[in-house]
Amino acid sequence: MEVLNAGHKSLQEGVLTKMYLESNEGLKSTYEPCPFCNSNEWTGVREGCDLCRPKYKKSFKLTRCSSCGYVMQNPRPSDLELSEAYSASSNYDCYRPAWKVPGWPVWKILRAWTTRRRISRLRRYGIGHEMLEVGCGAGDFLVAAHHAGWNVRAVEYNSSMADSIRSELGLDVRAGELALGLWDEEQIDVVAFWNVIEHLQDPLRELFISARYLRTGGRVFISIPTRQAAEYGQSFGQYWALLDLPRHLHFYDKTTLSRLCDKAGFELVVYETPFVQSAWGYYMSSWRWANRDGERRLPWFRFLALALVVTMFMPVVALRAMRKQGFEAFAVAVKR
Repeated sequence: MEVLNAGHKSLQEGVLTKMYLESNEGLKSTYEPCPFCNSNEWTGVREGCDLCRPKYKKSFKLTRCSSCGYVMQNPRPSDLELSEAYSASSNYDCYRPAWKVPGWPVWKILRAWTTRRRISRLRRYGIGHEMLEVGCGAGDFLVAAHHAGWNVRAVEYNSSMADSIRSELGLDVRAGELALGLWDEEQIDVVAFWNVIEHLQDPLRELFISARYLRTGGRVFISIPTRQAAEYGQSFGQYWALLDLPRHLHFYDKTTLSRLCDKAGFELVVYETPFVQSAWGYYMSSWRWANRDGERRLPWFRFLALALVVTMFMPVVALRAMRKQGFEAFAVAVKR
């Protein structure tokens, strides 16, 4: 059975790749070279539209480097396209400030659970008391870290979010991109990139700058959707929840993330793919697929049946997570 599944998967990938390249003939020469191995040989992985803009029909494409396996959007969206994509996602989850919303809706409970896990990792792997968060969103982790006794500061691209946290809580949050000169160098113990690296046009630049702010031996925390997140879930098509095209530009595995960290002066010391995040990817994808285009296509009992079918895959998902091939990774790298 395992051999048959492998053969079916290989055949499916071959057909998808052939269709992908045939439908994009002439684009190969415009692809960017791989930032890790400089190869310009790419294999099509999948494509999808921006689900935050149902009427925007442009398709965005993910490709895998045939040499090293790195997965990225290629050709990469322009700055203007990305700006429009973020403007259209005004209900983007990371911009919903749970720390000041009354009551306990489901999304706030999930956010609180995520924040507690991140604080637990900060206590387990962090050193010192000085922390910088890159891309703090609505500020839930920043606020929790502050209450846990850390001296916090952050940079947030969304200026209204940065202004809100700074004015309401008095925390040191700067608007815009991470840059040199915002704080004194070599004074930070931990830099946190929670689901940020995949959004950046130039992740290596951001890691270089974070290294300048960190003391020697300082830690950088990274959470990212993995290469496996990009490659699996083909049956859900563009409704696979971990894609989030065009906002997710990069998908790493342990090898490519280690290379990225090494280029920036870090050593990757922790790489985990927790089961819970992988399971969430399947369940959220089934929900999005069942309610695609904003219309409930399945009655509730059929959706329940779909959820049960997805549950049957959980042992396989758990096994992949144990082998560090899950769909979202948590990593820690140490500045050399």
